[in-house]
Amino acid sequence: MSQLTINNVRITGMSACVPATVEDNLTLPIYKEQSEALKVIASTGIERHHKVEPGVTASDLTEKAVLRLLDDMGWQPSDVDCFAYVCTSRDFIAPQTACVLQDRLNLRGDCCVFDLPFGCSGWVYGMSIVGSLLSHGTMKRAILVAAETNTLNRNPRDPAVRPLFGDAATATALEYDPEAQHPMNFVYGVDGSGYQAVWAPYGGMRNPVDHDALEEKEVSPGAFRRGIDMVVNGMDVFGFAIKQPPRSLRELIDAYHIDVESVDLLLLHQANKFIDEKIRKAIKIPAEKTPYCLEEYGNVTSASIPLTMVTRCREQLAGAYNHCLACGFGVGLAWASMEFHAGNVKCSDVITY
Repeated sequence: MSQLTINNVRITGMSACVPATVEDNLTLPIYKEQSEALKVIASTGIERHHKVEPGVTASDLTEKAVLRLLDDMGWQPSDVDCFAYVCTSRDFIAPQTACVLQDRLNLRGDCCVFDLPFGCSGWVYGMSIVGSLLSHGTMKRAILVAAETNTLNRNPRDPAVRPLFGDAATATALEYDPEAQHPMNFVYGVDGSGYQAVWAPYGGMRNPVDHDALEEKEVSPGAFRRGIDMVVNGMDVFGFAIKQPPRSLRELIDAYHIDVESVDLLLLHQANKFIDEKIRKAIKIPAEKTPYCLEEYGNVTSASIPLTMVTRCREQLAGAYNHCLACGFGVGLAWASMEFHAGNVKCSDVITY
């Protein structure tokens, strides 16, 4: 089992930006009868999601979220030593979007910037990577972005994905603090044999875009998709999600001798409430300690855990102490769990673009 412990780092601020446009699952044109929409809502817990307008990308949402975070934290762009951008719907194949955002955000020319093209486990992976860089003390302040514009690479005529996925950007401020009383602890896992459970077949170097990849085809009755669109094989994802995340959390709990009764917040990737409830019950965390925002925002992949923290835990995180567990799982198939403590966190109000 891969494990990691990080000392001397803490979360000090968080922000989020979502598109102003909202799609309500009850009124989506992909359903012939409202009863179909009600079944999806009942099985997933997702009632609506936010959707970017044409021409808006994840980096645009990110710029708004980061500028709000800097302002509310009282930081100058020159204070940021490290900037990490977790996103799969990046602006370009090359260059890295983090490089583009360095200029747009006026970050220093010697700032450490990089993309992390992770999906649903991305915030947890990003926390471990950025936290590791800060823990040495030569870098003092960092911003970890978790952002996604899922609606741009999922076919709007595919009922398997349109009701589920939304768009959002989040920014997490991390600081080196040699007086931080608690470490961050991590465990990881991956099963690359399941990479086709959530994937876009065309658009990379293995299968470059061609005429066939751009042609929309009816893949099943009433469901349309292009080769460049993201495919979600629901049953494969379901089988993975009810097995590996609870196993990962148990590994974390056992490895670091965590008293589950002392946990204040269980923060899960917001993919499906039925799945998340199975995970919660498997590790015996009370429902009141497991917040959800998927009913309003849908599955926003890497942004889902920090968006939940900003929208549902703002007042609690402003308090002095919170013992937290988090688990991200999905695209890859990859998963990661972490233990951390958060208090006196400045969470900005959610802003819209």
